[in-house]
Amino acid sequence: MSNVLRASIEINASPEAVRAKFLDFSALPSYSRFFEKVDSPRPGIELQKGDKVSIKITNSPTFAGSIVTNTPELFAWTGSVPLIFTGTHTFHWTPSQTTPGGTTFMQEEKFTGLLGGLLYSDGAIAKSAGMKEKTRKGWEGFNVDLKRAVEAGQG
Repeated sequence: MSNVLRASIEINASPEAVRAKFLDFSALPSYSRFFEKVDSPRPGIELQKGDKVSIKITNSPTFAGSIVTNTPELFAWTGSVPLIFTGTHTFHWTPSQTTPGGTTFMQEEKFTGLLGGLLYSDGAIAKSAGMKEKTRKGWEGFNVDLKRAVEAGQG
């Protein structure tokens, strides 16, 4: 059973432009309803491993994330409710193999813990709960919003 979820999209802009748009957390709610807000402890300053962010996704509780990685190719945070649920969410921006000069933007999360296994696996309980599909649809919607914002040159 897989507790990993992925969603990707091709964006007609450089990886640097896509990364910059995504990391402008204060602008996220202006072009997407997926994130209500992401609060950085140091707005405008590049986040580093160990920094904490507060993340509010629409129709979900606010949770704290700890930055795991922040490189030109990858940004990741880990959020958890100890023993019950942990997820490390990664955002990748890589040079596209199909869109010249573009970016393949991908989100990926590995869910662990009791609820992570129950709700995000490929098992019967997870399928009946529908969380994996609901989460994937939310990510795909955000990916489209990010694509539109970057390609329109917003920001």
